[in-house]
Amino acid sequence: MKKLITILLERNLVINRNTAESLILEGKVRVDGKIKDKPGIKVSDKSIIEIKPDLPFVSRGGLKIQEAFTDLKISVKNKKAVDIGASTGGFTDFLLKNKASSVIAIDVGYGVLSWKLRKDPRVIVLERTNIRDVIPDQLPYLSELTVVDVSFISIKTVFKNIFDITCEKGEIVLLIKPQFEVTKEEVENKGVIKSKILHLKVLLKIVEHILKFEVEIKGLTFSKIKGRKGNMEYWLYVIKKTKKSSLNNKKTSLNYDKMIIDTVNNAYSYYCME
Repeated sequence: MKKLITILLERNLVINRNTAESLILEGKVRVDGKIKDKPGIKVSDKSIIEIKPDLPFVSRGGLKIQEAFTDLKISVKNKKAVDIGASTGGFTDFLLKNKASSVIAIDVGYGVLSWKLRKDPRVIVLERTNIRDVIPDQLPYLSELTVVDVSFISIKTVFKNIFDITCEKGEIVLLIKPQFEVTKEEVENKGVIKSKILHLKVLLKIVEHILKFEVEIKGLTFSKIKGRKGNMEYWLYVIKKTKKSSLNNKKTSLNYDKMIIDTVNNAYSYYCME
């Protein structure tokens, strides 16, 4: 057993160590058919190593969000954006390629964002930064388009911060990961949530929570690309309102029951999990 980065170098699959590390972190290296994104992971000398051809984005996250923006008909052009949970920068890359004027890339990690994006003058990098600790005054602008991909934490826990850093009429696009929204007791084998009831429950609870804020829900769809462990995920699209809604116009989560049920059914049908 050797480190993956070492095997890439020994087999002359890369020109140097930095290239090897970048390819691994960007999810472009497969070991026996599975993506491995940790340079130090130990693999067998006999493993089949494949390097994927260049993606249009620095990571598959760009492909994932591209599908969502197409489905939800969201425009990026000339918007000042914030990418929460930026990681290697798949979402940021997508936003820039679709003509966002600037992107603030926020992540709790350090040194993870792709070098290509790090050196782009349109990108403002906020590393070692937890969105739960961010207040609007810390940022150079309020976001016109906020995209969110967080793990090991519930969207409900961080939505207030997301809401606060988004301007009035600003758009918020949330990647919802059921595996991080259920209780420990509800987590299924290997962390993959297969229960349709749990998926429905997760989406209903998130919509219920988000409607406590002055937002309008514009759309919900499922991700055409599963999470790394095989979990189905969802995209929720909301807009921050400009003024307080009257009580009569205030919608509850019950108004969105059909949208949620249809989306989950469509996801299960797409992935042949009926």
